[in-house]
Amino acid sequence: MSVSGELRKEASEVEDNSLVRPRLVQEPARERCAVPGLNPMDPSVPGGSPPRPAFEIFRPVPHVAPARGVKPIKRDGKSTSSTPGDKTTENASAATEPLADILADQEQASTAAAASATLKIPMQAQITLTQEMQTGHRDVQTVALEILQNNFRWPGYLKIEPPGSEPAQLFPVAAEKASATLQHRGVHFGTLILEGAAKSTRITDQLQQSAAWLTAMLVLNRNFKNLRRLADTDELSGAYNRRYFMENVPHLLNRARRDRFCVTILLFDIDDFKQYNDQFGHAAGDAIIREVIRLLRHCTRNRDMVARVGGDEFAVVFWDEGGPRQPDSQHPRTVLNIAQRFRKAVAEHPWNAEGGPISGKLSISGGLATFPWDAQNLTDLLAVADQELMRAKSIGKNAIVLAGPAGSSDIDEAKSPPFEGN
Repeated sequence: MSVSGELRKEASEVEDNSLVRPRLVQEPARERCAVPGLNPMDPSVPGGSPPRPAFEIFRPVPHVAPARGVKPIKRDGKSTSSTPGDKTTENASAATEPLADILADQEQASTAAAASATLKIPMQAQITLTQEMQTGHRDVQTVALEILQNNFRWPGYLKIEPPGSEPAQLFPVAAEKASATLQHRGVHFGTLILEGAAKSTRITDQLQQSAAWLTAMLVLNRNFKNLRRLADTDELSGAYNRRYFMENVPHLLNRARRDRFCVTILLFDIDDFKQYNDQFGHAAGDAIIREVIRLLRHCTRNRDMVARVGGDEFAVVFWDEGGPRQPDSQHPRTVLNIAQRFRKAVAEHPWNAEGGPISGKLSISGGLATFPWDAQNLTDLLAVADQELMRAKSIGKNAIVLAGPAGSSDIDEAKSPPFEGN
C-alpha cells in the first residue's frame, strides 16, 4: 500500500471510530465570519454561538534552550543518573532537550508541590496552571503571577524581569521593591520582583518561597514544551510528523465547517527520490529532505502546517481563517501560486554547489485539494490530492496540479463555497 493510501486509511479510521483525543482549550473571544441571513448568536448555526471550547491547531513550536546537564536522582531507594545527549538535528525548528533530562527534572514536581503547600496555593489554581502548560493557550508566567497576586494580596505589584534585558513591566513601577532570583541548574529564568511594598521579613520570606514555586513551574512548563515537540515533530526534517497531521487536520476541518473558511491540502513528493538515495547514499537523501523543507518554509507562513507523512512524501495545510493572505488574494488560487513558487525554488536550487548532496537537478510533483469544494473530510481530501499528484507524475513530473478538469480548477471564486447547510 502506498503512503497516500495508508494516510487515507488512517484518516478514515480517525473519522469513523473517533480514535483521536483532542486537546481542548478555551477559545478566545474573536469576531466570527459573518454569514448573510444567519443570526450570529444562534447556537444552532455553525459558527454562530458565543465563545466555546475549541481545538487548538498547529501551535508554532517555541525555542527552548537545552538543559545544562542531569544530576543523579533517587528512585525507589536507588540512585540513578542520566547522561545528557544532543537530540537536535540540523535544520530542525528548535533545539530539543534530551528525554533523559526531561525525566530527570521530575523532581521539580515534588519541589512545586512542597512550595505550593507552604504557600497555601489553592489546588484549583494549580490545576489551571498545569492545564495552561499542556495546551500552551496562555502565557504560563502571566497566569502564575496572577495566582501569586490573588493568593497573597500583597500591597505592591508583581512582575518578572527577564534575564539579560530591561525589566518587562507587567504592572506599574513603584519606588520600593523586593526581589528573588528564578534559577535552576545554572539556568536563569529571570527575577521575581514585588514593587510598591515596604520590605519586611514576612514579605521577603514569602517572595523567596514564591520564587522557588515559580521556578519549579517554569521548569515543568519547559519540559511540557519539549515533550510535546518530541511527540509532534519529525526529527530529521523538523516538520510535524504523520501522527500530528492525522490527529489535528480533522479538527481543523471541523472548525472550517463551523466558521466557514477554506482549507487546502498540498500533497507532494520528491521525484525519483529512490534513485538519488541509491546513487548518492542515504546521507545525501537526508540532506535533500532537510533542504526541501527549508525551501518550503521560505514560501509558507508560520501558521501553515508542514508535515512529513512518509519517506519523501509531505503534506502542507493552508487555511485563511483570519482573512486572506493579501487583500486581493483568492483561495485556492493563491495557494496554487505559492505551491508553484516552491516547485520552482526546488527545481532551480543549486544542489551541487559547495559540496552539495547531489549533482544535477531535483524536482517535486504535487496535487492540491480544497475543502469544501473537492471534499468534506480528510479521507476524501487526501484521495483527491493523491489523484492530482499522480496526474502531475503522468504529465512529466516537476508539476503542481490543482483539482479540477485538465489540471485547472473549475471553482468559481465569485460564488460562496459549498459548505454543508448552504
